[in-house]
Amino acid sequence: MFRFRSIRSRLAVTFLLTIIAVMLIVGLFLDQLLERYYIKSLEENLLRSGNLAGQFVSAYLQEEADPVRLSWLAENFGRQSRARVIFVNEKMVVLGDSVRVGGLLGQLLDREEIKDALAGESGFAIQYSELSRQKVMQVALPIYADNETVGAVFLSASLQEIGKIMADTRRFFLLTTLLAAIVAGVGAVILARRFSGPLELLSEAAGSMAEGRLDQKIEVQSADEIGRLAQRFNYMAEQLNYHTKNLRNFVANVAHEVRTPLASLSLIIKSLKNYQMEPEQQQEFIDDLDREMDRLIALVQDLLDLTTLEGGAARFAPVDLREVIGKLYQQAAPRFDHQEVRLLTDLPVKRVLVSGAALQLRQVFQNLLDNALKSTASGGWVKISLGAEETAASIKIEDTGCGIPEKDLPFIFERFYRIDQARSREEGGTGLGLAIVKETVEAHGGRVWAESEEGKGSTFYVNLPLLAESVNDN
Repeated sequence: MFRFRSIRSRLAVTFLLTIIAVMLIVGLFLDQLLERYYIKSLEENLLRSGNLAGQFVSAYLQEEADPVRLSWLAENFGRQSRARVIFVNEKMVVLGDSVRVGGLLGQLLDREEIKDALAGESGFAIQYSELSRQKVMQVALPIYADNETVGAVFLSASLQEIGKIMADTRRFFLLTTLLAAIVAGVGAVILARRFSGPLELLSEAAGSMAEGRLDQKIEVQSADEIGRLAQRFNYMAEQLNYHTKNLRNFVANVAHEVRTPLASLSLIIKSLKNYQMEPEQQQEFIDDLDREMDRLIALVQDLLDLTTLEGGAARFAPVDLREVIGKLYQQAAPRFDHQEVRLLTDLPVKRVLVSGAALQLRQVFQNLLDNALKSTASGGWVKISLGAEETAASIKIEDTGCGIPEKDLPFIFERFYRIDQARSREEGGTGLGLAIVKETVEAHGGRVWAESEEGKGSTFYVNLPLLAESVNDN
């Protein structure tokens, strides 16, 4: 038994067999329909001719029958109906035959059709004639005179012409089916190639991706289901390639960021172990050790925070942003005062409710405030404002700090991106603060962006979806 392993071969064979099966079924149906039609037409023609002949010769049968006259009439009717016509009396004796030579004139024609006709019914039969060696249709009709049956007219017509017509018709259907099979075969191959071609490309591309070659793209040439599948595959490949590159960069950045404090820790520990030091010098090394440990712990904590955000582990509940920012202001104000930077707020009277995790949202605003404080010199100010629009809560954090260079502004939310590498490390930054801000805000269905001009300060914007209760309050 044949087994087709490819979709293309299965589609082609299926299309071809379907077309052939349909053509054969239609051909068989039409063959039967046409044959019945031709036979029915011939039968109706014989019945009409028989009735007409019976009515015409009924008067001749009442008198003494003249065989010559009746045979002449039978010959005329036979020529018109293209059948053999025979007249018989009530005793089934042939009184007239359209076949003059070798006819049945004067002989007894004992047939069931004639018996039915003499009994007042129409006789009908299709059978094989040994004499003419062909199938014939035979019809017998009663001949009435004064409402009495005085004889019968017997008509016999060859089915050879119908057989020839049906043979020609069958040959035509056979050739048509063969032609349709050829056309269907070619069309099936083309359609199968059209359907399976993109699938083969998808299979090859998926295999290449499985081997690590992620930069795969399939040309989309249609807008049907296969075309949409190719588009989805291309999008999936792009996203996978993008995230894989990001993951590689992220791993490389993490390794780089962790290596620096670990190298410092190793150097400090080896120095403490291998060299004799004065107590004051030893204390300095211990302080450095403590700072590097704090820096490493902060880096690990930021990485854990990012993992938590990407995993969607936090549970959301209604959070009043006015309350969160108010408490954060009270706790952060002493640090700002210590650095002689004014911390200003602009909070609404009514509550502003969003759905989220209070600790995560607090961390967002705290990170933004810490960055603003680090970039603002003494005598400057930082302001955090909260407002509620139709469907969103808007938070704005402004500062009069050093600002962000225009070339760096598009990348500040990327992981481990630092505007000033040396300064960030000296201040203990991990390069993940703004990345955590962006992840957190997007996990809450919001958006964060920044505007800045170097030397004039920066403004960070955060938009979060409002809860319905907050909208109703306003």
